[in-house]
Amino acid sequence: MRRLGSTADEIRALVPDALASWRYIRENVIERGVADQRIKELCYRYLANDPEVLEFARFNDPARAALEWADAIAYDSDRAGAELWTRLHNCFSDPELVDLGCAIGFELGEQHWRRTVGLPPRD
Repeated sequence: MRRLGSTADEIRALVPDALASWRYIRENVIERGVADQRIKELCYRYLANDPEVLEFARFNDPARAALEWADAIAYDSDRAGAELWTRLHNCFSDPELVDLGCAIGFELGEQHWRRTVGLPPRD
């Protein structure tokens, strides 16, 4: 496979607006926001198939609810049923759910994209 660059940002820099947009998303949604960053990081590790996080049944809410939502976002939206949404709303405010859901979605896309250009899912 021919790689376009050695880092994700080097590849994005081929289109400066793409790099600028990604930096904004990374800084304001992936790495910051209103949701607990530790929970976001657990979800990112789950998406990257980190064996320490794959068995999310060992976690308690709110981490477990967030991991189950990450699973639904990544693999099967039908898994986000009424029971999960009740738990999510018991654990997170609406702004936190928006932030967490966007962060999971962006991270999922980032990890898939990184794999397709020959990079590991996470740095």
